[in-house]
Amino acid sequence: MSVHERHFYEFGAYRIDALDHLLLRNGETVSLPPKTFELLLALVESNGRVLTKEELMKQVWPDSFVEEANLSHHVFTLRRALGEVGDARYIETIPRRGYRFVAAVAELQDESDGVVLAEHSRSRIVIEQTEAPGVATDSRGSDRTARVLSLAAGTRRRTLLLGLACAVAIALGFGIYFWRTGNTSEQTATGVKSIAVLPFKPLVASERDESLEMGMAETLITRLSSISQITVRPTGAARKYTKLEDEAVRAGQELMVDAVLDGSIQKSGDRVRVSVRLVRVAQGKTLWAEQFDEKFTDIFTVQDAISRRVGDMLALHLSGQEKERLAKRGTDNAEAYQAYLLGRFHWNKRTGVGIRKSIEYFNQAIARDPNYALAYAGLADSYLNLPTSTNAPSSEANIKAREAALKALAIDDTIAEAHNSLAGVKDLYEWDFPGAEREFKRAIELDPNYSTGHRWYSTFLSCLGRHAEAIAEAKRALEVDPLSLPASALLGNMYIGARKPDEAMAQLQRTIGMDENFALAHELLANVYLAKDMYEDSIEELKKAYALSARYSPEEAARRVTMLKDGYQKSGAKGYWEKNLELRIESMKRGSMVSPTAMANAYARTGNKDRAFEWLEKAYTERDQYLFYNLKSDYSFDGIRSDSRYANLLQRIGLPQ
Repeated sequence: MSVHERHFYEFGAYRIDALDHLLLRNGETVSLPPKTFELLLALVESNGRVLTKEELMKQVWPDSFVEEANLSHHVFTLRRALGEVGDARYIETIPRRGYRFVAAVAELQDESDGVVLAEHSRSRIVIEQTEAPGVATDSRGSDRTARVLSLAAGTRRRTLLLGLACAVAIALGFGIYFWRTGNTSEQTATGVKSIAVLPFKPLVASERDESLEMGMAETLITRLSSISQITVRPTGAARKYTKLEDEAVRAGQELMVDAVLDGSIQKSGDRVRVSVRLVRVAQGKTLWAEQFDEKFTDIFTVQDAISRRVGDMLALHLSGQEKERLAKRGTDNAEAYQAYLLGRFHWNKRTGVGIRKSIEYFNQAIARDPNYALAYAGLADSYLNLPTSTNAPSSEANIKAREAALKALAIDDTIAEAHNSLAGVKDLYEWDFPGAEREFKRAIELDPNYSTGHRWYSTFLSCLGRHAEAIAEAKRALEVDPLSLPASALLGNMYIGARKPDEAMAQLQRTIGMDENFALAHELLANVYLAKDMYEDSIEELKKAYALSARYSPEEAARRVTMLKDGYQKSGAKGYWEKNLELRIESMKRGSMVSPTAMANAYARTGNKDRAFEWLEKAYTERDQYLFYNLKSDYSFDGIRSDSRYANLLQRIGLPQ
């Protein structure tokens, strides 16, 4: 194509500028990787005709050998860019053969002596302008069947058109230059008050590195959360969008944010390739896009650039402290960083195996960089979750959690996660409630968008009997992360503790409405039904919880449900709790860990006060973390609260009467 000749193709809301390799949607630039654009151009220029996979790979990668998976990835990327998810408005897949562009395409040819319109359809009827002498022919159009329509134009009109074309070309040229160099002056994202960072996607679908993809998002979330002027959705909210077909604008709408930051990342050998863009959700408008191709050891430089650019685009006036935290790196050691990402990846699985693996990886990160504060914070989180995920004793795990949290804070006392973990140790193990509250508040002060911090603080307040504050904090956690199932269920649990079973039931039913396969919501709803003496409904919810959590085999789950049902049918509530106690004793005999507090709970329900206090004393001696959780709010202890031994236990722990 000569410099005097331009080709434009239009379909739906889209226009392709073939000369400058631009895709526009309603006049706004749609960011595409170069090879994805070439794939689009090849499909559009062969509109209506099936292009085999071999033809496409040869046309798009003429001098390279590529695998079919690479082509599939670029087709997927193209479909995402066109908003084609779940249908085939533009690109039709021909099984085992290739692809066909199926939308009607209009061709616009802009030359110095006139403008020619052409329409491509499946019949392949094309209208083109007769070539002017001396104008080079586009080789890609040499085999087209053409019907020629000549446009006469006078000298004056030709001159005006030429001038207009030059002006447009100059303006477009400057726009392309600034867009490609990342220096657009347009487009500051004014009015953006909330943002979500989605997990980065792989450039090649068959070569996923989920820990790196999620870790890149988590790192950017942590950095951007230091900016007080915007709300950043937490990592838990982003984790929902790890599927390759997830689309940025749709995710932004669901997360109720003004803008979304998403991109792709691929590590190959010692290099990393990153593409990133900032999208305004309301208009689907790309505010900024940039690509990086660096050594993996320079991944921190890439993160610096992205964080800084997002801050610039949001036109924020950052304080010196915010600028410092925005640019802060946890480590400069790439191997330590990768081990840390793997630790967080396994920690987020919240399984016994996952927690143990996370401890291994966090320790590897620390071995590579002994001053990596975030790795110590991750280790503290892991040890705090170990007793609830495995049979590990609470006392041993909490001691290790405390050591790790203190080490993290000794290195960097501005890490919200470390303050939150230390607060967890102080309330569950040390029973230092004033100290715990200071740490919770400090964590939230450092990161107001830290949903986990709000959730843990809410639970802490409930355990102290400060139920109105607990509910308010739970609502704040849900406000920060509106799609969070744990946050939604937590609010229901806070209503249980506040003795508001109707509100609890309504909230937990809303949680189940968000995801009926969320086991915890069914388990908590079973507790609500117990509080309302609706035992048969409770057993049904417990049955669902067992099936969804895989805590027991299907046979064992069915046996336990049958026992509880039989006990209730024979002897009412007392029969139910006698069977519940029998099941807990069975578990202990098989070697499974049963919390001493849970045993006290069951004995209290059956009316055996002395045995209940024996187990409460055992829980006190072992510093069982469930003791603090249950004493003030659990309905099970209602029958023994008037006993002087109960008041004495509260006093020794330091809980208000």
